[in-house]
Amino acid sequence: MKITLSKATKEDKTTIQNLGRFYVYEMSRYCGFLPTWETPSNGLFECIDLSSYCENPDRHAFLIKVDDELAGFVLINKVGSTPDVDWNIGEFFIVSKFQGKGVGRYVAEQVFNLFPGVWETSQMPENTAAIEFWDRIVSRYSHGQFEKTLKTVPKPKPHPMIILKFTSQGSPCDRGGQMDLTIHPLAASESEKACRELTLSLPEYFGIQQANERYAKGVRELLTFGAKLNGIYVGLISLEMPFPNNANIYWMAVKKEYQGQGIGCSLLKYAEAYCSKKQCASMTVETLSPAEKDPHYIKTYAFYQRNGFEPLFELNTYGPDFKMVYLYKKLREI
Repeated sequence: MKITLSKATKEDKTTIQNLGRFYVYEMSRYCGFLPTWETPSNGLFECIDLSSYCENPDRHAFLIKVDDELAGFVLINKVGSTPDVDWNIGEFFIVSKFQGKGVGRYVAEQVFNLFPGVWETSQMPENTAAIEFWDRIVSRYSHGQFEKTLKTVPKPKPHPMIILKFTSQGSPCDRGGQMDLTIHPLAASESEKACRELTLSLPEYFGIQQANERYAKGVRELLTFGAKLNGIYVGLISLEMPFPNNANIYWMAVKKEYQGQGIGCSLLKYAEAYCSKKQCASMTVETLSPAEKDPHYIKTYAFYQRNGFEPLFELNTYGPDFKMVYLYKKLREI
């Protein structure tokens, strides 16, 4: 899937308001037995006025698309339960057909990356699906460093809310969203050609010709996604599925002149969304251990750690001169 966020304008107010009807209908599944949540007598659900998210400078609205099809919205404000809160998820909606496919998680993480600072998300205690979703997303994103409280909020009238509070440091991944970057699966011949071009452009990472030849042949047989910018392949990620619940990153690289622009993060997020759709519980990758003190691979190790991978163990896959480290990232509970 190609998931995109686009900043909503004043012209998008009607689209957001129309989606809002379905948003309210979805919420009524959990909150419909509360006072004022009765099914409208005319059978037409109404949503509160959301136009301020397209008009006020301290609010932001994003439309979500999946493969160019409208898939929902995310609305952000600065209304927190404490004065130190910078950003708050005002409203968040994914159309039913795209729920449970990793779209919501991808969108939430991209938004957190775009707006560094202290964040809050809040859920009505009756909305059990939203509570489960945000618990999982925030815990994963913050690496468990968040506060969870039950508070009474005053507007529109006093009512209890479950509030999650955490801090986003931002991420270089957000820069990739500002470019005309496309990511899609590659055919075998395309995979091999792109892999060869990338290895040639990165001799400091790929200096062993025999290994490079093995990589170029290997990606032909695997699921490979290419990142294309202005008609040129600037990045590649190739996956193997050694076990039903696991996806292993066989090979990944981004051209030197395009590193640090979020392309690697975008490739990884794309691959994660695909793996989540395939019900993978984890992703793994092997890279040179920081113990080898190679400055280039120290950057690689830091990249994976920054994106939620944790070291499992070290090993000497390629002999005593190359200490490798095996990294692991949980995608879902089994």
